[in-house]
Parts: sequence; structure tokens; C-alpha cells
Amino acid sequence: MTPNYECFERIYATDLVYRADCWQLCGDAHCCNFGRYKTQFKLIARTPFQELPLLPGEYAYLQSKGWLNQFGDHDYRVTEFPIEGHVLKAEAIISRKPNCACDHDQRPTVCRLYPRLPVFNLSGQLITTEPLGIYEEIEQLANLPAACELTSIPFTELNKLLAIAEALSSSPSILFYLEAYRITKRYAAEALRQRQAATGNDNVLALFESGVIRQNLLPSDDIRTELSQLAQNFTAHYGALSL
Repeated sequence: MTPNYECFERIYATDLVYRADCWQLCGDAHCCNFGRYKTQFKLIARTPFQELPLLPGEYAYLQSKGWLNQFGDHDYRVTEFPIEGHVLKAEAIISRKPNCACDHDQRPTVCRLYPRLPVFNLSGQLITTEPLGIYEEIEQLANLPAACELTSIPFTELNKLLAIAEALSSSPSILFYLEAYRITKRYAAEALRQRQAATGNDNVLALFESGVIRQNLLPSDDIRTELSQLAQNFTAHYGALSL
């Protein structure tokens, strides 16, 4: 169940670029720093930083390749979330490097996929894609124009997206973490929607910042129940999970 380096070799060999120099469309390389939203926070992001979520085993892969120097001054963060019979370990690189945190050829999986997130069924079949991050959910809640102007996947790049999706689907543990991330993102978006309705506050970014600071954005019991059920489903389908 543990993701192997072959999976990442395939992903990092695939130079998926939805449109040449796409990071210039928004005018500020939005996907590299999300600066237009972070500048609206009052407390978090006072010190510039970029958080790059990693797949299980991806940090070790980057380390084995000697590619961690690209992130400059950075921390390796592991957030543990216990569920029944398992401990989920969400990994991320926190870089304080100005502008883009990584080099193009060695950029992590999340940077290759943004702004689309592949969605798989339990068997690992790609069924659709959806917006990748929480900021895209915030844009919809706040009726903000999309910062990322990419609205479709060019036919010329479709095979590259499918190649990355196939590599992802080769690892049950990666499939599990991707689905766990989707569940977490859905709960966070729903919590913001409910707070927006309850308070009448249209400043969804402020609601998001408050939830992050107070660490009460996610309903822990509800999300733990759903993640536990997800783990049971994966265990029934693949056997014992290694998380």
C-alpha cells in the first residue's frame, strides 16, 4: 500500500502545462502564492509563506532526488489526524521563499495539477475533475471572479493529465488521501457557507481566517466519522491500509 517512487517518477516526468506561461494570465502568478487573498488576512500570512501539500511519500521522494533545496528556507510539516484504527498524516512543505516556491521541472504534484483535482472512484478509475483548492470554493461563496483564468483542459494536454491520473491511481494510499482531502475541503466549504448565512457576513475570507485561527472550521466528529467510513471502504477493497 505504501506509495513507491515509480509513481512519482511518472508524475515528475510529465510536464503538464494547461497553457504556455499560464501563470501570467492572472497577472500575479496566483497559483504560486495566492497573494491577492493572503493580503486580505489580518493575522495569518503576515510573514509571506507558501504551503505546498504533498502526497504520501512525496517528501521522501524529493529528498532522495536532492530537490529540497529548491524550496529555500522551508519547514516540513506533518499534521496528524486520528481516525478509528488509523492516523492520517497530512504532509506539506512550508516555504518562505519569495514568489514561486519551486523550480518548474521539479515542482510538486499539486503544482502540476492546479487548478484541477482528479476525482477517482474506489477502484481508481478517473471519473471527473473539480477545483483543487479551498480558495476556489471561497470564490464561489463570495461571488468573486476566478483568480485563475484557466477554464478548460486543452486537448493537447489531456493525455498528460491522464498520465498523472494513472500514476496516482496506481497507489491505493494516494487514492485514499486524495479522497480524504476532498472530504475535508467539502466540510470546510460547507462550514463557511453556514457561517456566511448565519452571520450575514459576505467577507468569506475573514470567516476563513477566523476559522483557521480558532481551529474550529471543521466539525471534528462529523469529519472523523466520514473519514473512518472511507478507511473501512478502502480496507474492504484493497486490504490493510498503510497510512
